[in-house]
Amino acid sequence: MADCSAICVATCVAMELMESSDDESNFLLESDRKDRHKTQDFFEWTVPRYFPDMFKKFFRISPQSFELVCQLLGANEQLAKRTYRGGRQEIPLEKKVMIVLRYLASQETILGISDRFNITVSTFTKYREKVVNAINDLLPRFVQWPEELDSVAIKFNEMGTYEFQNIIGAIDGSHIPIEQPLECPNSYYNRKKFHSVILQAVCKDDLSFVNICVGMPGRCHDAKAFKHSHLSEIGDELCRQGQYHILGDAAYALMRWLITPFRDNGNLTREQYNFNKFLSSKRQVIERAFALLKGRFRRLKYVSIRDIKCICKIISACCVLHNICLQSDEDIAEFIDAEIDELDANLGGELSSECRQWRRYLEEKQSNYRIKQSQQLINDNKHYFNFEMLFKQIHP
Repeated sequence: MADCSAICVATCVAMELMESSDDESNFLLESDRKDRHKTQDFFEWTVPRYFPDMFKKFFRISPQSFELVCQLLGANEQLAKRTYRGGRQEIPLEKKVMIVLRYLASQETILGISDRFNITVSTFTKYREKVVNAINDLLPRFVQWPEELDSVAIKFNEMGTYEFQNIIGAIDGSHIPIEQPLECPNSYYNRKKFHSVILQAVCKDDLSFVNICVGMPGRCHDAKAFKHSHLSEIGDELCRQGQYHILGDAAYALMRWLITPFRDNGNLTREQYNFNKFLSSKRQVIERAFALLKGRFRRLKYVSIRDIKCICKIISACCVLHNICLQSDEDIAEFIDAEIDELDANLGGELSSECRQWRRYLEEKQSNYRIKQSQQLINDNKHYFNFEMLFKQIHP
């Protein structure tokens, strides 16, 4: 009888201890949840005090382009402001766009971005999907084939030192490094020994994309990626039955509207060699476009997502933003020059003559951009820059 009573007492004590330990663990969990402090007022206080150059370094687009993007996305139903029915206030549109821009502009972790903007990881994931989808809805408007092909061909011919008549653009593919996908990972493992998806694009002389195709596995050859793209079917029609052309490298097949170099088997004539040299010089505009894209949106240097569909949406959204920024006449030298420096480091300091020529072109363009910005500043503030009165004070 005594043994039974002792067992009962021990059982009661054990249950009390278990309950107390559960209460303590719940208290610790609640206290941990409450003690996780995130950055306060970064969007509300810090960002508005950024100078334009600091804003551009942090989000990789200018404040003017940011305002334009917000205006374009404001009419999208996915980002429309809902009717307030109590609870937490909805995040402003500008903050949603800024969160996604910071994600695309850097390799910062999702947790770090969420902490910076004082939101949860789940909230970040939700608005990343909505904003990226809304940007992709702008794809037909900002990534479209030009209509005035004559003017495009003239500008393309004036680019560089060599002449190519009736050329409207250049085509190439670029590997976007990704995390090993969930489905068919071997198909995305390319010859460069990393997982990737292929971004095929055609660009004009101003580095803007006029046609893109995203999503082919990295193991595919550029020729196969081109064969499975819609451009291979409609390219002849877009180029008006061979009246205009685009330039490609040796990976592509020669077509009426697609010009490729002569295959070098060691017996090229002088004319064929020069033709290949001139074509390569002109075709490098697409390489510069890719350098600018990846230099501005550094998320494309490695996309740590395993869902291929989501990856493709992010890449195409970056292409849309790339064109929006170019249409806003932004200074591009700081983005693309960093890519050239990285290439120079990889080559041991031995840049090709074409790359050095491109660097000089960037320096000249950057100088012209600064002069244009200064003139615009003077025109906007004429009441501060009264040069006539200043001249009379100096020379009475």
